[in-house]
Amino acid sequence: MNDQVTLSEQRTAVNNPDERMNTIPVIKTIKNGNGEYIEPGGTSKSPHLIIDGIVAPVQKVELLRHSIPIGDPVIADGGGNVRFYLANQERGFHEYRLRSSENNVSAGYAVFVDVEEKASISYVTDPEGHLIESGGSTLHSSLSFVGRGVAGTKVKLLVNGKEEQELNVDDRSHWSALVESLVPGSHEFVARGENSQSDPWNILIRESTPISIQFVLGNENFQLIGNHEPTTDRSVTLVGTANPGETGCVVDYHGKLEPFTANQYGFYYVTIENLEANLAHTFRLRSDLYGNRLSEPWAIKVVSSKLR
Repeated sequence: MNDQVTLSEQRTAVNNPDERMNTIPVIKTIKNGNGEYIEPGGTSKSPHLIIDGIVAPVQKVELLRHSIPIGDPVIADGGGNVRFYLANQERGFHEYRLRSSENNVSAGYAVFVDVEEKASISYVTDPEGHLIESGGSTLHSSLSFVGRGVAGTKVKLLVNGKEEQELNVDDRSHWSALVESLVPGSHEFVARGENSQSDPWNILIRESTPISIQFVLGNENFQLIGNHEPTTDRSVTLVGTANPGETGCVVDYHGKLEPFTANQYGFYYVTIENLEANLAHTFRLRSDLYGNRLSEPWAIKVVSSKLR
């Protein structure tokens, strides 16, 4: 599948003023690669489509297929016109919609693409079900693939040019695969059928940032507290690293203490208050993501006096 979305050139057609002021997007026409206009619910003998729509002027617009965004958003021109070019649409029914930056969504426009079935990758997801577009990246080393092929045949899934799996295509022309233990780096996935192969689906597996406690600061004396050191502070702040956007919680041997969320740079700050005196506290970070990652421990002992 090789979807390409671009903004149309300025066109001279004059639209109805009521249409230009309408804040709800509308798909006006769909034309195929043979130059034929396809009515809603109609059939295209070409896999290539041109979708013309209208929305409030200078709005960012996404094209949705089966409610999933495809390609990059584009900006409508001053007349509210927008055009999307789609190449190599798979055989079958496809429902297209437009979604504006105001989150208004057009009515659906369905087209049946009547072309010879070919081996293709329809979509890829991570273990949490998040879609990964071709050219995207992930921290996960396991990926799920769903694709299409000629019913009753076999499809080979290639990873960086090497055969990873041979898969059966069911009677609905679908196949699926789970690829595990991918190492960090760029990977090219291709589905190869008996007489065709898909466009490459490229995904970057990013190396995970270590989850860690880098230092602990006492909030009362404003002093760093080393690992296994005593302190009179009963309120401390933990600072450390995780993957950007990673969430989890600080735990000790008694259970969960406080949640954390790493910022866009992969740092987090968590304050722990009301620590019990005359007791050792051993902190760890436990991630909600990526297989419940756990940091190395950081232990402090809260004492009731500076005479230690």
